[in-house]
This record gives sequence, structure tokens and C-alpha cells, in this order.
Amino acid sequence: MDCGLPLLAERWTVSEYQYYEFRAVDRPLEERALRTLRALSSRAEITPTSFVNTYKWGDFKGDPDALMENCFDAFVYVANWGTRRFVLRLPGRLLTRQLLAPYCGGESLRAHKAGEFAVIHFCRQDDGGEEEEEGEVWMASLIQLRADLLRGDHRCLYVGWLCCAQNEELDDDEIEPPVPPGLKAVSRSLEAFVEFMGIDSELLDIAASASAQPKTPPSRDELTAWIQALPEQDKDALLVDAALNAASETGVEILRRFDLSQKNSPPAEAQPKRRTVGELLAAARKLSEKKARLASERQAAARARKEREAAKARARYLDQLARKGQATW
Repeated sequence: MDCGLPLLAERWTVSEYQYYEFRAVDRPLEERALRTLRALSSRAEITPTSFVNTYKWGDFKGDPDALMENCFDAFVYVANWGTRRFVLRLPGRLLTRQLLAPYCGGESLRAHKAGEFAVIHFCRQDDGGEEEEEGEVWMASLIQLRADLLRGDHRCLYVGWLCCAQNEELDDDEIEPPVPPGLKAVSRSLEAFVEFMGIDSELLDIAASASAQPKTPPSRDELTAWIQALPEQDKDALLVDAALNAASETGVEILRRFDLSQKNSPPAEAQPKRRTVGELLAAARKLSEKKARLASERQAAARARKEREAAKARARYLDQLARKGQATW
């Protein structure tokens, strides 16, 4: 893939820690793009599928947004002053504006179109002061979310929207977007993403209470019957594409079209009532207060139990002293 990007003037600033990692997933970079990246940094680790650099002074000379639009499929940025960014680029035909718009309500989650791609930006800004960071761990933990989105798993979009709600970027009377299934049992990548975005556990618990169980994958017999019913021209095109490009999205496209073919089947259950931002935050606060009250009650019960045990031990000790005293007299 060819970046074709102009080099930007270097912006020297004083910084303690900035971590940049870009990843190409669908196809490796071409030589011209690699030359552009090498001109951006002489210290970065650059491969045909990645660009990684850590800055303890100075700053990155390139434009991360331009690199994501033209070269890479995933980007992680971590700074020790509390900024975290996770950016994904995906085929726009699979993640349309209509699908993304309900989730993009604030600065913590936004998306834009770049040619044939949709670029999704997740951002967290923690103003709690400088802290130690380890940016190296995040890409490996989060990259699976891109494949999840391509398969139609929109849980990370909803978590991004929750971050907007938590950070008071939304009005209290705003209605939540569709709650995706599977929030009650998150995957390891989604669990890491929740930590990356700093989502309160109580807010996630309340949000997940309206989440249905994930759908069962189609059986081999179901897929076989559906594939056999496809027009021969469609099957030929899919097979030729798979044969010519091992890194194609053919499998994703087949499953997406299978899901679309099931839209006319009756819904398994009625959709739950969608909640406002204010309702979600209020319920999360109520749950947090309940947890704190229960913890306080457990601590009080433990203290009372210890006091009773101490009183019994003192009574036994005094009784022993009394018996010894009588024996001495």
C-alpha cells in the first residue's frame, strides 16, 4: 500500500513519554510507503506491517490521522499525561455512517469516512496527572476488536459510547444506541478495551443488564444449505477472490451476507426499552452506593464479630484468674 504523504516539519516539545504504534492488517506496506516512514523517524522500529516508536523527548514528525487514512489499519497512542487513543480503519461498506452514527455522540468516540474506509477514533483523556505508562502492551490486547467489528460484533462501539456518557459529553435525556449482545461475558480483548478507556465497572454492569446473549454461530448444515442456494455467479466470484487473495475479506463477506439473509426471520425476543444517559448514570451510581453499603455492613459485622470474640476471650481469662486466686487462698 502506498502512503504518498508529505513529510511534516518536526515539532520539538518537551515530553516524558509518548508511545506510537501503527499496524497494517489487511496487506503489507509497499516500499514507497516504507521510505516515507523511515524519513519520519530514524529510531522507529519499522516493518512492512508496523511502525513503533517511543518518545521521551521531542515529538512525532508525522500526522497520525493521515497515516491511518492512507497506510495503516490500527493505531495506539499513549502519553504519560493521561491521553490514550485507539484508532481503527475498516471497509466503509461494512461499517456505514448509519451504523456508526448512533454511537458517535462525543469526543471519546468519533468516526469519519476516508475514501472507501471508515476510520473510528476512540479517545480517553485522564486529567489525574502524570503517571507511568506501558504503551507496548495495548496493541496486542486490542487488535482483535477490528476483526470483531468486521464480524458484526459492535460491543466496542457501545463501550466507546459509554465512555462519552461517563465523561459527561452527552445530555442526560439522550437515548442509548442499540445495546449489542454479549456484554455480560466480555472477551479478553473487550476487557482490555474497557480498561484502556477507563470505564467504571458499575456503569458497564448496568449497561450489560439489557444485553442479550450472543447469537449461536450458524451450523455447517445451515451454511451448506444457504451456500448451495446462492447464484452460481456469486459463488464463482467469491471462490476466485479467495483464490487470488488469501488476505481478502471473503469469509467476513460470506458471514455478513448470511446474517443479512436472516433478517426476515421472526425476532427471538422483543428488544428491551432503550435507556437515557441519565438513567444509565443514575443506575450505575445506585449500584455503586449499594456495593459500598454492603461492603460497609460486612466490615461492621466483621468488627462486631472480633469484638465479641475478644470479649469472650477476656471473660475466659478473668475466670481463669479468679479460679487461680481462690486456689491460692
